[in-house]
Amino acid sequence: MNEGERIEDLQYKGLRIIVNERGFRYGTDSVLLAGFARANAKERVADLGSGTGVIAILLSARTGAELTAIEIQPEQCDMARRSAAMNGQEIAVIEADMRKAAGLGPFDAAVCNPPYYPAAHGRTSEKGEPGFEGAATHELYCTLGEVAESAARLIKYGGRFYMCCPAARLSEALCALTAQKLEPKRMRLVASRAEKAPYLALIEAKKGAAPGMIVERTLVVCNEDGSYTDETRSIYHLDENEQ
Repeated sequence: MNEGERIEDLQYKGLRIIVNERGFRYGTDSVLLAGFARANAKERVADLGSGTGVIAILLSARTGAELTAIEIQPEQCDMARRSAAMNGQEIAVIEADMRKAAGLGPFDAAVCNPPYYPAAHGRTSEKGEPGFEGAATHELYCTLGEVAESAARLIKYGGRFYMCCPAARLSEALCALTAQKLEPKRMRLVASRAEKAPYLALIEAKKGAAPGMIVERTLVVCNEDGSYTDETRSIYHLDENEQ
């Protein structure tokens, strides 16, 4: 363990992850995206902009797929490697800019929780390792369009791409995907509570597919009293942990 690091329990199959107080940690959105993505044990999956690797760790454990995590930040890569080793997982962690990553594919699927805000939007977060502050939240190193372009380059024809985005940027995300011939096929909106408007969109796109998208019912994260709904508890595997 390095200075400022600690180990967090992911509360699923005994998995743990190393995080750093200085860096950007994973949130609910990453867990929801990992639960939304589909893969099987025979497939190769790329986690683009993987950070400390939470999505790759959860997907590897849930699906048995072969995971490759691609991340530009050296310290984040180091933590992801050590977390995978701690969990006994064989996850390949590649230190690279997803926009320039070549020779790694083709993958059957890719997943990405991209930066949510344009580079000039509001105050840039100070979270992140030195030299990469704000990289996880703002489009300092990749835009939505570049994320879609990177995914299209790395997955095979007919491959799937899973991403999340703020509901306010849903139109941008869908346009970015279709521009790269990644046809949106399944979408689920996420609301913090039943009475609230959705704040997040989970999207599955397929490379080279014909138009036609299924919009699933909205996922409600919390009940009125602030407790997780039954479905959120299932995604977090909380009931399994209590048995």
